[in-house]
Amino acid sequence: MDIKNLLQEDIGLFDLTTIGLEIGEKKGLMSFSTKDECVISGIKYVKQILEYLSIEHSVFVKDGEKVEAKTLLIQCKANADVLHKAWKISQNLLEYLSGISTYTNTFITKAKNINPHIEIATTRKNFPNTKELMTYAVVCGGGTIHRLGLYDSILVFGNHLEFLKDPNELKTKFQALKNKFLEKRVAVEVDDLTQANFFASLGADILQCEKMSFDELRECVKLKEKFPYMKISATGGINIENIEQYAKTGVDFIVTSSPYHAKPADIKVKMEAL
Repeated sequence: MDIKNLLQEDIGLFDLTTIGLEIGEKKGLMSFSTKDECVISGIKYVKQILEYLSIEHSVFVKDGEKVEAKTLLIQCKANADVLHKAWKISQNLLEYLSGISTYTNTFITKAKNINPHIEIATTRKNFPNTKELMTYAVVCGGGTIHRLGLYDSILVFGNHLEFLKDPNELKTKFQALKNKFLEKRVAVEVDDLTQANFFASLGADILQCEKMSFDELRECVKLKEKFPYMKISATGGINIENIEQYAKTGVDFIVTSSPYHAKPADIKVKMEAL
């Protein structure tokens, strides 16, 4: 994460208010604390900001830690002008990232209460230029990453299949794909049981079941009796409200982007003169 650019976006050339009030050289204490119970994320980045600005600070919690309301997270000392530079960007990071990690943690807890072996993985459907931050928050909440981008995993979509209309060519290309990347699992997004059967027979390692009914998902899970090496995931419209129903189908993991839209946590910032 480029801390300099992150700060520059907010600081700009100077702080008009602090300069105008002539308070920049006054010493101050700034503290960050939670208003509600949450799973913390963003401490890592806030520490980088404070270090970059040479702000003396103490950190009392770790990323991924579940804390109670009114928990003191960070306390720091510096001149007022420097404290104001660190204030809002630090608060924003803690609120947005802790919101994601808290949502993810709740999501996982609900799913594992139904199926202790299920995993939750998030997609690459994050807001551009926020991938590092959002995926870090998911991991802090106990989730995993489905795929970071085109470069780290193989996932055959319907848009790929548009270029392979001939079934014989598709079979040949699919086998070539598996042979070319022997260390990678090959996942295929399927829309129905017919597609699921077809790609299972071709040797797909993972069937990603897109927006299927619960009954159809259960039928896809039954394919593992014939193809025990295969994993089944569910994706499309899965959120904290319906996760328990999906977990009951017996799928191995859930693919979702819903944590990226989580409500930010409420982090209180208190500043006082020394």
